[in-house]
Amino acid sequence: MRGVLTAGFLVVRGMLAQTLVEPARVAPALAAVFTVNPVEEQLRCEVTPAQPALDFRFRFQAGYTINVPMEQYLGPKHGWMIYTRVTPPDGKPPAYLISRVRLPDVPPTKVKIDTFGGFLVGPGRYHVEWALYDDRDRVCRKDWNIEAKLKHGEHNVKLEIPPATVADFGGRGLPQQTRARDDATPFRLTILLHAAPISPHRTQLRFNDRILLMSTLASLAGSVPALSVRLAVFNLDKQQILFNQEDFTLASLGRVAQALNDMELGAIDYHTLQNPTGHVDLLSDLINRELASPKPSDAVVFLGPASRYLDKIPPAAVDTAAARLRFFYFQYRPLRMRGPMLPDSITHAIERVKGRLIHIASPGDFANAIVQLERAAATSRSSSPNE
Repeated sequence: MRGVLTAGFLVVRGMLAQTLVEPARVAPALAAVFTVNPVEEQLRCEVTPAQPALDFRFRFQAGYTINVPMEQYLGPKHGWMIYTRVTPPDGKPPAYLISRVRLPDVPPTKVKIDTFGGFLVGPGRYHVEWALYDDRDRVCRKDWNIEAKLKHGEHNVKLEIPPATVADFGGRGLPQQTRARDDATPFRLTILLHAAPISPHRTQLRFNDRILLMSTLASLAGSVPALSVRLAVFNLDKQQILFNQEDFTLASLGRVAQALNDMELGAIDYHTLQNPTGHVDLLSDLINRELASPKPSDAVVFLGPASRYLDKIPPAAVDTAAARLRFFYFQYRPLRMRGPMLPDSITHAIERVKGRLIHIASPGDFANAIVQLERAAATSRSSSPNE
């Protein structure tokens, strides 16, 4: 396995970029990788498998963590090749994933490096074979079995990945159309994405914050039988709409991600600081814009974590007489924050228009919330005088 590390490198502390490769091209060449050689030299490492868990895009993520003592290396130009073979049920051919890792320069040390890698699977049982080769042809091996299945409380989940399917996190391996449309009534939807950290005490988006925002947006916009989706991404600290699109599709997810990357919550404009109630004005404007739209949506969903603001919207700020739309607030609250919490400004805002607050702590909660949204939107659409 010498000389194969020049094609790319990764930062070791973090997630390994496991890439799915074409079995027809690599299967014969990789057969020896998963065959134990009695004279091969062992690399000391610990591998801990992770059983499949449902994410907020309604896909099962599986994987592993690695712990490697770095005292086995010294100096520059060391690296790993990591191979994973995942065999689906029902006699389907195995899937192969590969990672290339270049290690940083290693001084004399007792440090152990932790990293993790993973992949996506559909429902079913799988056998996983894993091997790490380093630049000295030392090897660390592991194999295990996994099972992907829905848990109690996830019966409303419409999975984004078919049974007996393996894919990488980039979507390689997934069929073009993975979701069978249900028989819910199509409707017009507006999503108001609250671009804020999960913890209301922080002011900057972390990696997990971005993943949550992007995955829940993609899942909601891609799962409902929407005739159209209107999207506005806003931030209360900046008192701004960061991204706005009338006919949003999943093809624009990259533009949303760029808008999140461009946002720097730690730097607030001086004029924003001069307007201490600007966040309330922004919420009022978002709601009034929906109420006054010449093409009103059948349902409007505020989506995201709780706000750190607790102010109420003044009664005169929203035209409640025109509030015939169905408003929801899908508020993400992880289990660690399940204790009592004061209503935030978004909660107060939807109360003005008789909206509904739904707490989201798991993919199962999210799926149940989407079902409630579909039912309410269908009722709203059927009772609309314009339909």
